[in-house]
Amino acid sequence: MKKRKRRKSNKIVYIFLLALIILGIVIYHFFFSSSKFSNEVGKTFNEVVENITKTTEAYKTCMSEEGLKEEDFSEELLAKRDEIINLYNGVNADFMYTDLESDYSFGEGEDDKNYAASVTKLPTVFYVYKQADAGKIDLDKELTYSSKYTAGGSGIIQNEKVGTVYKLRTLLEYAIRYSDNIAYDMILDEIGGINTVKEYWEHLGYKIEYTDRFGNLTPSLGNGYIKEVYKYYLTGVDNAKKLVDDMKNSYNSEYVKTENVEVAHKYGEYVEGGDYYNDVSLNFTEHPFALSITSTLGLTDKMENLFLKTHELSVEFNNLYYQEKGNYCMEKSRIIK
Repeated sequence: MKKRKRRKSNKIVYIFLLALIILGIVIYHFFFSSSKFSNEVGKTFNEVVENITKTTEAYKTCMSEEGLKEEDFSEELLAKRDEIINLYNGVNADFMYTDLESDYSFGEGEDDKNYAASVTKLPTVFYVYKQADAGKIDLDKELTYSSKYTAGGSGIIQNEKVGTVYKLRTLLEYAIRYSDNIAYDMILDEIGGINTVKEYWEHLGYKIEYTDRFGNLTPSLGNGYIKEVYKYYLTGVDNAKKLVDDMKNSYNSEYVKTENVEVAHKYGEYVEGGDYYNDVSLNFTEHPFALSITSTLGLTDKMENLFLKTHELSVEFNNLYYQEKGNYCMEKSRIIK
């Protein structure tokens, strides 16, 4: 059986197109450069090149800056969106999907409050890294684990001796990778408490409500955290890359990771206080998206199935969304005067 030939990539098509343009220039130069006819040919040639350039730029602009409106969705895309929303019918959970390139969003209970639990460690660690970038915090400063920080719950420092010394950068890593409660409390003490974090994020335009050192969370706020993390990551600075790398390797990733898609996430769990289980994530598909889920399902099979299915369908939605957006932008970019 003969293997089917793969379709040529856009890169090959563009190279072929460029070769045709160069060939046209050569033909024009050697055969028509001194004639009246050459002026007309040259004018037409220049118009073609200009049109190709405008079309390409219009397509790129559409893909990077415009969201596909729901009125332009196909029935298949609408059905995929509704399939995700329907997962939350009669379930004690809410979610929000946000495309990080076009900012298109949808969800269920996007602004409903839930106890944040350890998700709040993410905006705190983000704040410290940003302050370090600005030269206001020294990540190599050494902090001592004293008895006042003794705590149970998640983390690994609780297994170490009181009096152990840690660099601030190590505590930041532990707070994300292991959701370490002791590391989190040591960080908060170092920066002046949770109100410091609150004021910073409110300055960025986000409304945060702290009832304790963890506070509340909505899916829309969770996606706000992820938006800022993604923008930070795109700067390429070392601390941003470290943050995202720790999020990719953090605990409980098995509840949000789908095949062939890297996920940088932060979970929050407080089963004893009301079965709270939440997760905010940056999903590295070809066109990355944010996905935040809040629930009172606890660490159960029902939670695991819901979270995994939401991620699976969101990846499918994202891929289909960009297929349709690509067709839309291609059609729109052809309309050039």
